[in-house]
Amino acid sequence: MTSGPADFRWLGALCLAEMGTMLVWSNFAAVLPLLQTEWRLSNTEAGLIFAAYQVGYILAVAILSTLTDWVEPRRIYLGGALWAGLAGLAFPLWATGALSALILRTLAGIGLAGTYMPGMRLVAERFDASRRGFAMGCYIATFTLGTSVSLLLTSWATARWGWRAAFALTALGPFLAATIATATLAPGGPSRLPRPERGVGLAPVLKNRTALRLIVAYGAHTWELMGMRGWIVPFFAASLTASGMGLAPATQKAGLAGSAVLAIGAVSHPIAGLFSDRWGRARLISTIMLVSGACSLNLGWALGWSFGALVTLALFYGIMVTADSAILSTSITESAAPAYLGRTMALQSTVGFSAGALAPAVFGAVLDLATKLGRPAVETWGWAFTLLAAGVLVGPLVVGFKEPARPRV
Repeated sequence: MTSGPADFRWLGALCLAEMGTMLVWSNFAAVLPLLQTEWRLSNTEAGLIFAAYQVGYILAVAILSTLTDWVEPRRIYLGGALWAGLAGLAFPLWATGALSALILRTLAGIGLAGTYMPGMRLVAERFDASRRGFAMGCYIATFTLGTSVSLLLTSWATARWGWRAAFALTALGPFLAATIATATLAPGGPSRLPRPERGVGLAPVLKNRTALRLIVAYGAHTWELMGMRGWIVPFFAASLTASGMGLAPATQKAGLAGSAVLAIGAVSHPIAGLFSDRWGRARLISTIMLVSGACSLNLGWALGWSFGALVTLALFYGIMVTADSAILSTSITESAAPAYLGRTMALQSTVGFSAGALAPAVFGAVLDLATKLGRPAVETWGWAFTLLAAGVLVGPLVVGFKEPARPRV
């Protein structure tokens, strides 16, 4: 069974809905330099608040993704979108400092758990293996593009109405997503995958060595990606303020530059996915991770470059840091036993976003430690980004360059 035009129209609508759910993702990162001053946050506290979104995701994703083995993913998706919208509105109403922000961002992450992986499962079920890499690439590209639009929209709205109004505006995105999904995701849609007869444990997944290696690589990828996404705006702002620019204009300009870095990463998802459909997955994954790691290794040490040169390097980094995401997720769906896809994806998300939640917090702690030791700014940021590089290089070690046997799905 091949995928036709109707499938790609359906994919386009799902991607538009996913774009809406992602509008709340980067709003905190967009105004982080301002909130650090307003709330007197340390770098460690700021990193923890950013990580709290992933923590909320982790707390819920294992349950919600596993439930897709029995419950229609459509129902979970709609519930997650509505939750994300309500939690997004709660932040500008009640966040007043580190503790309240930590709690509210954690709650917001639960909404992502109800939309991102259930949506990914819907894509995996709808498209056969010959088109799945490209389709997954389009879906995951929307995640990346949505984080960029979130940065851009928040930066623009903050400059005009303040950060609380900007947060309220981005919270409308998940409600729009729920509306689109209601019209698009018909009950009982097509599925190529069988449902499990019984049992809820992870034993079938833990016996699958190919899937486990790919899941570890996904964790390495997410470590680097979320660390970069959490700190790219403050990094750009640090470069601009070091050259004499004021904090408010530096934050706005850094937010625009950061949104461009995130947006350009969306291009690589479908392209890399399409190439992997034709050339194989493992070699491409490992090559991309090696290049991305080299970018991480160099970016922080380039703090003293001209802003234009720094952004140019970061744009290339933005392409490479996301290029392996769709291929990894596609490979995991293909390596999973079909009846246990939901719980395989649950483990993927738990491992991946645990690493992704840890990375921004550790990154902030490195910044605080280096500052406390009196290290110069370029060294402070250099070591923090080097830590991201060290993590992502685990990926090629576990995946290698040899293609595993692909089960028939």
